[in-house]
Amino acid sequence: MPPEAAPASLPAAVPGLSAEAAPTLVDQRIPVLTLGVGLSLMGLGIGFLGLRMRRR
Repeated sequence: MPPEAAPASLPAAVPGLSAEAAPTLVDQRIPVLTLGVGLSLMGLGIGFLGLRMRRR
Protein backbone atom coordinates (compact mmCIF):
# COMPACT_ATOMS: atom_id res chain seq x y z
CA MET A 1 0.00 0.00 0.00
CA PRO A 2 1.56 3.38 -1.01
CA PRO A 3 2.23 5.92 1.72
CA GLU A 4 -0.18 8.84 1.97
CA ALA A 5 0.76 11.94 0.02
CA ALA A 6 1.39 15.10 1.98
CA PRO A 7 -1.41 17.68 1.69
CA ALA A 8 -0.99 20.16 -1.14
CA SER A 9 0.51 23.47 -0.16
CA LEU A 10 1.09 26.72 -1.97
CA PRO A 11 3.82 26.47 -4.63
CA ALA A 12 7.18 27.87 -3.62
CA ALA A 13 8.60 30.83 -5.50
CA VAL A 14 10.88 30.02 -8.41
CA PRO A 15 14.39 30.13 -6.93
CA GLY A 16 16.05 31.46 -10.10
CA LEU A 17 13.97 34.61 -10.40
CA SER A 18 14.61 37.66 -8.28
CA ALA A 19 13.13 41.14 -8.25
CA GLU A 20 15.82 42.38 -10.66
CA ALA A 21 15.11 39.62 -13.19
CA ALA A 22 11.34 40.16 -13.28
CA PRO A 23 10.11 40.31 -16.89
CA THR A 24 8.93 43.71 -18.02
CA LEU A 25 6.59 44.74 -20.81
CA VAL A 26 9.60 45.63 -22.97
CA ASP A 27 10.80 42.01 -22.80
CA GLN A 28 7.37 40.66 -23.78
CA ARG A 29 6.79 42.76 -26.92
CA ILE A 30 5.98 40.93 -30.15
CA PRO A 31 8.17 42.03 -33.08
CA VAL A 32 6.34 44.05 -35.74
CA LEU A 33 7.60 41.68 -38.44
CA THR A 34 5.81 38.77 -36.77
CA LEU A 35 2.52 40.67 -36.74
CA GLY A 36 2.95 41.71 -40.37
CA VAL A 37 3.67 38.18 -41.52
CA GLY A 38 0.67 36.86 -39.61
CA LEU A 39 -1.66 39.46 -41.14
CA SER A 40 -0.27 38.76 -44.62
CA LEU A 41 -0.81 35.02 -44.26
CA MET A 42 -4.35 35.57 -43.00
CA GLY A 43 -5.06 37.82 -45.98
CA LEU A 44 -3.70 35.24 -48.40
CA GLY A 45 -5.77 32.50 -46.77
CA ILE A 46 -8.97 34.53 -46.91
CA GLY A 47 -8.25 35.46 -50.53
CA PHE A 48 -7.62 31.82 -51.41
CA LEU A 49 -10.88 30.76 -49.80
CA GLY A 50 -12.72 33.58 -51.59
CA LEU A 51 -11.37 32.47 -54.97
CA ARG A 52 -12.20 28.82 -54.29
CA MET A 53 -15.77 29.67 -53.29
CA ARG A 54 -16.22 31.96 -56.30
CA ARG A 55 -15.18 29.26 -58.79
CA ARG A 56 -17.88 26.84 -57.61
